[in-house]
Amino acid sequence: MSDVALYFPYVNLPGDAWVKAAALHWPQLGRIRPDDYQALHDSDTVKRLRDELNFVIDVPPGWRDRSWVDSDLLRRVDRFYDEARDRPVDTANQVDALFFDFLDRYRDELTPRYGAEALGVESLRTWHVYDEPLPLDPRLQEIHPGKMSYALTQRLADDGLLVSRSYQWRRASDGRVLSLDDLAMHHRLAGVYLAILADVIARENGMTPITDQPLATAATSGWTIEAMARILLDEKIGVVSEDPTDYSHAFAVLALETVLPRDLAEIPVERIIEARRRLLPQLLQYREFLDSLSPDFVAISAVRDPEVRAAKLRNHVQSRIAHPLAEMERTLGRLGLVPVRAVLSLQTLAPPAALGVLANAVHLPPVVTSAGVVAGCLVGAVGSAFDQRRQVLAGHPSGYLLELRHEFGPSDTVAQIRSAIRRAVPERRGRR
Repeated sequence: MSDVALYFPYVNLPGDAWVKAAALHWPQLGRIRPDDYQALHDSDTVKRLRDELNFVIDVPPGWRDRSWVDSDLLRRVDRFYDEARDRPVDTANQVDALFFDFLDRYRDELTPRYGAEALGVESLRTWHVYDEPLPLDPRLQEIHPGKMSYALTQRLADDGLLVSRSYQWRRASDGRVLSLDDLAMHHRLAGVYLAILADVIARENGMTPITDQPLATAATSGWTIEAMARILLDEKIGVVSEDPTDYSHAFAVLALETVLPRDLAEIPVERIIEARRRLLPQLLQYREFLDSLSPDFVAISAVRDPEVRAAKLRNHVQSRIAHPLAEMERTLGRLGLVPVRAVLSLQTLAPPAALGVLANAVHLPPVVTSAGVVAGCLVGAVGSAFDQRRQVLAGHPSGYLLELRHEFGPSDTVAQIRSAIRRAVPERRGRR
């Protein structure tokens, strides 16, 4: 797990509450921004986090001297590709290779579902000047031309899966005539493309892709043709990916999701910045702890037998997480802090049901979801023995989560869990 996240699919980040939560969980947050992207709408919160903490990083699709795709596919995408010349392979080559092969295999199935003709939409190219930007069909999602290669643009257009628009509009504020060129595809097809683009860029730069969009576009084991077919065509292909599923990222997100204050949107950005500066060493230690869990989670998730896999996960959680945290809980209890499991035992919410919903939403085995709660969600009333508590927190990296609780004050844990469940599958929005 990288200490730098890569947000997708849009350039403009989600609402301030989401950005504040990300700032408390990730040292830095990247976003894919083409060099010629002009429609940037950063909020004051985003600007301050960017300027004062260097939190937001703009990452353009760039060149890299290595590739994870097959050389044969690269030759099909780029007829000038010569492996012997050992020239750099850029992001577009890698994305194109996967998409070209996918289109070759499934074009006939894709066109009736996602084609422009089936949707009744068509491309537009005109010199007419409109009074305002033209609305986009709600079934489509825009893709900035800087996020797609010319070769793939032409291929998708030839297959009837992409429309383009080129026109002018007059801005009312100053009367200036602006040119607009954009691309668009069916929102499901576009969602998969942008997720693959983010995955490739994240691999190139050692980042972790994250999103606020529906998890249906997530392939936890890496993007393959089979994974694309399962998502876009509901194909039940019994192919086991060479890369095992890594549950550690979802574990980390769940751990933080339930410890953040419910009213995060109302907390001034000044307090977020102050907390980041005060707790940065603890945040880095916490992320190192999560990184140390990743190889074991990856190895265990590769076990094919579900019963054996579940047993190994339970044993791992018990040895690496449950025992250290149990001792930490006992010590915190003596300091007047209430563990989350005691809070969740209230009849206002049945923990197994809540965790089950959340586990299903993010496609996690229940044991991993439970581990996230046990490891990361210790909350309680703020006691008076702060010096003693800090000594306890220093004994385990998960203490960072409790320090967050101290920074922002206690809140209703049950409401946090409910909120986490509601946000597990958010609504799709038209943000660019």
